[in-house]
Amino acid sequence: MRRPAFGGAAIAVTALLAACGQGGLLDRLAAGEVGRVASVQSGDVFVLQNGLVVRVSGIETPWPDEAGGPEAQAELARLVQGRSVQLFYGGARRDARGRALAQVRLVDDRQWVEGAMLSSGWARVRTFPDNRALDRPMLEDEAKARIGRRGLWSLPAYEVRLPQEVTPDVRGYQIVEGRVVAVTPTRNGVFLDFRPDRRGFAALIETRAVRDFEAAGLAPAGLRGRLLRIRGVVGWDGLMTLDHPEPVELVKERS
Repeated sequence: MRRPAFGGAAIAVTALLAACGQGGLLDRLAAGEVGRVASVQSGDVFVLQNGLVVRVSGIETPWPDEAGGPEAQAELARLVQGRSVQLFYGGARRDARGRALAQVRLVDDRQWVEGAMLSSGWARVRTFPDNRALDRPMLEDEAKARIGRRGLWSLPAYEVRLPQEVTPDVRGYQIVEGRVVAVTPTRNGVFLDFRPDRRGFAALIETRAVRDFEAAGLAPAGLRGRLLRIRGVVGWDGLMTLDHPEPVELVKERS
């Protein structure tokens, strides 16, 4: 799945312009707090001067002690440290820790922080059932960085994996691309198998999410034989649980 990288300087300029231009997307969300960033704790968490801790929504970055974590933190700091930002809400406003869950825009130049992080390659898209606003433009920005092998996409730990590459030692948040070979309804939901022997990696669409998938044009029964790119946490048993449709992308096949 590796693809050649493009010219770094041209890509950086294009990504910056795109992120600035997309800032208007946030106007469709509910406007929230405005404040100056006092410190950056990781690639997706910062603190405002008033003490509010903000978890940048829609993206996932490595912990500071993981591969790519220091670079992701440095990129977020470059974008927001000491600058005024405005928060926007498109779903749940606080997480279990009391942190604000927000899309973020710089006040002075209206640059969209999520878009900039994804375009630089130092973040991956991650949505939740109660917080999935702007998933399409975020996935588009991520895809451009992935094709250009920027940031995390240049590191083996974050490559898109094939089903057979999801071995017992591969866990945590992963992106997997493969063809569904079997669809099996059960009491717990609908299993999507990606290997003919029905062993190893598989995904489970939770029962409560099936109607949501159908409304999104991803009815589980119609996914057999389709090439998918899916993202989520892989457990010890090689299973990825899907509780909303946004983590599932239909991959266009070459004719």
